[in-house]
Amino acid sequence: MKWAVIITSGRPSKADLLARLVFKHGGEALYLPVVKVEERGADAQEVLEALAWSEAVLFMTGQSAWGLAEMLKRHSALEKAKEMLRSRVVVCRGSKASGNVKTQFGVECPNLGETIDEMMPKIGQYVSGKRLLVSFYGVVDSELLEKLRAVAGEVSYVQTYSTVEAPEENALEAARRVAEGGYIIVFTSAVGASTFFAAAQRHGLLEKVVEALNSGRSIAAVIGPVTEEEVKRWGVEKVVKPEKPFLAYLAEELAKLLK
Repeated sequence: MKWAVIITSGRPSKADLLARLVFKHGGEALYLPVVKVEERGADAQEVLEALAWSEAVLFMTGQSAWGLAEMLKRHSALEKAKEMLRSRVVVCRGSKASGNVKTQFGVECPNLGETIDEMMPKIGQYVSGKRLLVSFYGVVDSELLEKLRAVAGEVSYVQTYSTVEAPEENALEAARRVAEGGYIIVFTSAVGASTFFAAAQRHGLLEKVVEALNSGRSIAAVIGPVTEEEVKRWGVEKVVKPEKPFLAYLAEELAKLLK
């Protein structure tokens, strides 16, 4: 079967990279973002004050490290932040976060697990009794913050970018195409997956979408275990996931499907 690929990412740069790979392998790519990623307008001074308050810092995603570093760089505050982080306990959820913290801030950041469930049993030894600052990208997980408050002394957070829904018609068009068959739908975040399936459910398309994905008439491809978990929560059993949760590895999986 000749597959067409639906890219749902809210980041145009990420979508462009995937689209170019699809075209390279002779495939057709449709860009139907189900969420939009917008700069939240966080103030650099506000972030520095939060870092000064903290005794430990948790980076939740690779983008949370990258986005924070980019914002601080634009305001000539990156070096000050690096200096502060060197004297803090710094931990990460996921290998992407760990790698980006090392690259962007020059600080070692132990990966406590790719998912929150993997991270939570381990984080206490690092943050117990400490003032913990959490760096989010896209969505603030209030449920996680409550769990962390039961472990750390005090908990606060910074968020440089926020995720909002794109026009619902994008998700519905993607759902109709997936239900027809012949499409690989690509999710690069759990938020994007949740937004897509929720829209399909509201408009009576969820059952058809899940049936198409589970029968193999269409395919769900995800960037990593957190996104996979969200997709499966909606009843999808067959999911293509790369060996490591990086865009390059996801691109390799897509290339295999398109051959």
